[in-house]
Formats: sequence, structure tokens, C-alpha cells
Amino acid sequence: MKLDIFKNGSPILRTPTETVTDFDMELQKTIDDMIETMRGANGIGLAAPQIGSSKKLLVCEFAGDEESKIPAVPLTVLCNPEIVQSSDELKNMVEGCLSFPGMELIVKRPKKVKVKGFDRYGEPIEIEADNLYARVLQHEIDHLNCTLLVDHLEEVDVIFIGTGTLGVPALNALATDPQYRIKLVITGENLAVSRTHADNINPIEETAKKYKIPILKTKNIKDPETIEKIKATKPKIGIMADFGQIVSEEILNIPEFGIINIHPSLLPKYRGPSPIQQPILDGVKTTGVSLILTAKKMDAGDLVSQTIVKLQGSETSTILKNFLAEVAATQLLNSLPYYIAGDLKPEPQGEKRISYTRLFTKEDGLVTETTPAVEVERKIRAFDAWPKVYTMVKGKRVQLLSSHFDKENNFFIDRVKPEGKSEMSYEDFVRGYHTEIKFSESR
Repeated sequence: MKLDIFKNGSPILRTPTETVTDFDMELQKTIDDMIETMRGANGIGLAAPQIGSSKKLLVCEFAGDEESKIPAVPLTVLCNPEIVQSSDELKNMVEGCLSFPGMELIVKRPKKVKVKGFDRYGEPIEIEADNLYARVLQHEIDHLNCTLLVDHLEEVDVIFIGTGTLGVPALNALATDPQYRIKLVITGENLAVSRTHADNINPIEETAKKYKIPILKTKNIKDPETIEKIKATKPKIGIMADFGQIVSEEILNIPEFGIINIHPSLLPKYRGPSPIQQPILDGVKTTGVSLILTAKKMDAGDLVSQTIVKLQGSETSTILKNFLAEVAATQLLNSLPYYIAGDLKPEPQGEKRISYTRLFTKEDGLVTETTPAVEVERKIRAFDAWPKVYTMVKGKRVQLLSSHFDKENNFFIDRVKPEGKSEMSYEDFVRGYHTEIKFSESR
């Protein structure tokens, strides 16, 4: 019978366990229930306290993973297990726990162990295990000794480098994850201010203030004084997103595990400053998020991980950026432990599919009657934040704010903003200005 698994905070997880003395039918049923519960939860190990029993009893099993070259763990039942020998060699690996759903921590344990105990029928058993098998046994024996996954928590010191909104969810995620301690947030002038003259609010600075994280605001991250302040934090790893300044090789070498950059495209496609707008302009079906090791050459660092995102063909750059920012935060928390533990090896991007983007100017937003309607529609979505799309009507600039194609592929303008006027519907514009705005039907 599949049982409920007791979660963090349940007193049974901290209750001392009792030696198994009776290998009777009641014990056999408990063991079978534990195996069914473990398998039903897609777990690879389970200790009796996790199903509400204070017995010294554990089960484990893993089918193996040929792609990752992780060997199988045989179905194992151990009563009254005891670690009698451990190797001097220690190894970092990422561990999860059915009692702590969603949590993954980097835990250092002996690579090999020898364990003695009894099988389900009371016969003595001795197991020599290494790697994953050894780790699972140690993890479940911890449960029998009232030691939980969170007790192995060792904070990773982090610096965060960013200015724009892309990095806000990642900063939130790191700041609220107990595994990471953000020692310093390095930020610059608000990217939105310099490009769109928006209110002078730096979203990364505001987020850091919320968590009372030390902030270093700089116009030049390569300034010697700034570099010394970064060195003083002794970070294990750096995270960077939407920063807008060139980071020197000296800074890249400060963290032990380098600086991981969040890039909102599937590198090596769309390197450069406009990786969110350009896929919309190109009308591609997919984009995504790449975590890369920051290198001297822009966006050319080795890939740590990627997440593919399907595009619906209706996204604006603002909507897409916000969505990719959330994807990046989840991807970062999923990838970091494995990268730090050494299980996730960065790989070169390759040189075959490289493409580059450029900074757009106000002039890029101009469309005329010869501009294909499909290009106009994409530009309106891609340039919704900057530089905006406009056309000239009777010598006046008219911003095009939204548009769409119907099922018959006819193009319609929805909202406009004439020069010096408020935003209005296209129908109101036509009535008021006695003119229509038309574009080429060529695709």
C-alpha cells in the first residue's frame, strides 16, 4: 500500500529510531509498503521515519541511467544498518529528499562505505557500496539517526551582477534559497533610463534592498577599487544578467567557479545586445535561455545548460523578457548545484550556428507604406519597449502600438498614438484624421 510521506517539520523525522527485533509479517508488510511508496514517489531511497515508523529500517533502488552513465542500485532492504567503514575520499553530489520536495543541496560525503545490518528476514548482510549507492545508504541512515538533508546545508557565497529586469527573478530565487548567501550585488545605471528615459528605478538595486544585501553601484566595474571590493567577498561563484558593462578577465577569475551569465536566447544564436527582440523580428518558432560561463569574448562562453521555449507568434518583447526571466530563475536553481558539484560539465557552444544581434535605434522603428505588413506586425511586438514603431501621416509621426492578423491573414492595426495626442483605437484615428494607414501585403 502506498503511504503518505512525512515532510519537513514532522516530529517523527527527529524522533530516535528503535532497533528491529521482530522480523514478522507486520515488518514484511511495512517493507512492502515502503517499497511501493518509494517507487510511487519516483524516489531512490526511503527510511521508516518518513512513513511514520520509528524503526531502524530503510529501502533503496535505482534503475540506472545509461545516458548519464549512472549505474543501477539494486533493490535493497536493510534493518538496523550501521556504517562500519568509510573511505577517506570525499565527493560532492547533489541530493534531494522525499521529505523535502523541491530541495536539492550539494552534500559532501565519503565516496565509498561498508554497511552491515540485516535483510528483511533477519539474515546478516554486508554491503560495500560506492558513488550513488554509497550516498543513498548514507542519506537513509542519516534519517535513522535523526539527521536530515537540511543539516548538511553549507552556504555557497555568491556575488550577483546585474542592472535590468531580466535578473530580478534570479536574484529573488537566490536570495530566498538557503543554499546561497549573496555577499554583494554589483549594479550600474538603470538600463531602461539610458534607452527609454523611464523613471530612474534600478530593479536589481531595489530587489537587493528588499533582502538587505550589500550593494555596490558602479559606472565602471573595471575600476580598481570596485575590483578590490569584489575580491574581499571571496565568492565561490558569480551570477550575471542584463548588466550592460564589460567585465574584465580579472573579475571573471575571482570566483572559484567563475561567473555564470544568463543569456535569453539559445546560444550560439542571437549573441549580442538584442537577443529577445531579434527572434520576434525573425518570426522563429523557438527561443530560450542559456546559462554560460562568462568569457572575454561576448556571449561566447561554454554552455552550462539551456532551456527551450516555444513561441506562439503573439509575444511582445516585454512579455517574452518577463517570461524568460522566470524561466532563467528556475533553470539557475536547477543547474547550479550540479555545476558546483561537478556533475554538470560546461561544453563549448560550437561555431556553426552563430548569429549576432545589434542595438536598435529610433530609426529602426520607422515603417512606410512599402513595408510588408508581416514585418510591421513583428516590429510592433519586438519594439514595444524600445524603440517603438511609427509611421508618418500628413507630416506627423504616428506610433503603432498594437496590431494583428485575422484567420484569413488580413492585417489590422488596433491601437495608435498620434504625435502630441493620447493613445486611441485605430477606428477613432481614421474618423478623426480622415485617412487610413496601409502597408504592403507582400510577405
